[in-house]
Amino acid sequence: MQNDYIVQNLLGLHVRPAKKIVEAAGRYKECSIFLEKSGKRVSAKSLVNVLTIGAKHGDTVTLITEGEQEEAAQEEIGRILAEYSEAPARKEG
Repeated sequence: MQNDYIVQNLLGLHVRPAKKIVEAAGRYKECSIFLEKSGKRVSAKSLVNVLTIGAKHGDTVTLITEGEQEEAAQEEIGRILAEYSEAPARKEG
């Protein structure tokens, strides 16, 4: 199963949201989970891999889930992609 999501986080998929994705993906042991952007497909169970797709705010990322609990994985990780948001740090000056 696969669905497209638009990255909502203003800072893109940097370490914090990527870690949330990897942690969620790790809960689905019998499910293969991938992220794809611009033709590059990576395992969503590896922090380094998730970071290498370089997804920025507004980018479309395809979430692919295959196996047991693929619908639950799609829902949980899709929610992170579509809803995780944090504001950039303000510069004091």
